[in-house]
Amino acid sequence: MEKPWIDIEKILSLIAKNPNISDLHLSSGECISYRLNWEIIREESAGKMTAEWMELILRQLFHWNPQRFDKFLWDKESDFAYISKDETAYRVNAYLKTWRVGIVMRKIGKEAKKLEDIMFNNIANSIRENILKKKKWLYLVTWPTGSWKSTSLVAMLEEINKNRSENLISIEDPIEYVFEPKKCIISQREIWHDTWSFANALRSAMRQDPDVIFVGEIRDKETAEAVLNLAETGHLVFSTLHTNSASHTINRFISFFPPDIQWSVAERLSESLIGVQSQILVKSIDASTRVWIFELMLNTQSVKTNIKKKDVDQIDSIIETSNMIWMITLKQYAENLVNKGIINADDIEWILNKNSTKI
Repeated sequence: MEKPWIDIEKILSLIAKNPNISDLHLSSGECISYRLNWEIIREESAGKMTAEWMELILRQLFHWNPQRFDKFLWDKESDFAYISKDETAYRVNAYLKTWRVGIVMRKIGKEAKKLEDIMFNNIANSIRENILKKKKWLYLVTWPTGSWKSTSLVAMLEEINKNRSENLISIEDPIEYVFEPKKCIISQREIWHDTWSFANALRSAMRQDPDVIFVGEIRDKETAEAVLNLAETGHLVFSTLHTNSASHTINRFISFFPPDIQWSVAERLSESLIGVQSQILVKSIDASTRVWIFELMLNTQSVKTNIKKKDVDQIDSIIETSNMIWMITLKQYAENLVNKGIINADDIEWILNKNSTKI
């Protein structure tokens, strides 16, 4: 690389054509780097990015809008979406570190994956039958950042888009995958650009005649309350939480609310929840790609009873013994992948160990 890399489109051309590259890392004083099948690869021959180059790149990502750049300097971080000239979408986080600009760009696929592309067929069919055919209630997809929850949700919402004539509203921060309306009417709203907050957008959504609503993340009591209200009033709602199992998800959702009303929230959630899907990515046995491991909980009568009693410790055992109705634990799913020679048991020892506290 002979010339200074101050053109973001030129940098993105490095990674756009390789489907196994997921993230681009740019930072003042560092080489251009990207994540390829888990590993960080440094383009050391390019030299190190200067503070001046990083500011120019960020201004390009902001489409040379000075107000957005000034807001970034005030907030010291920014989450937004960027669509490159080749129409590849990226989720961008810009931030300051030791008074210098850092940027991470997550590449978003141009086409929605099919459920069978990311999970076992029987689990995909369970989600189709038990979730995607519902007209109301709440479905949660969970795990901390980096598990590609949005990829799973896009696959589900795209199936609804192809098969159901509904009004689908999404509220995202930021918008990642842009849906092309098929059978559905689709309104995608981005926080800060189209609305001030999840809570505001959800209050407005009640007056927009929705059938299906996707809420990018439940972050606070107001959003949790609005999501629950929508699910209770005849809407099919999808959302995410940064939790790592069905039992943790239920505890986390209830904990958004003050202690004096948590029993009533547990009662409402037990009646409104369809299920919880937790997921994590691990590398394949040959390290050539990444593979999902899933937990799927459906809100059966026994699960519902335990939610009402706030006795969520029993839920893991219910999932483990409910394979006949296509529930599955992370451990069971991981064992299937090991037995099929898809992943290495050593890479997921913390899942396979029943007494593990790592998750």
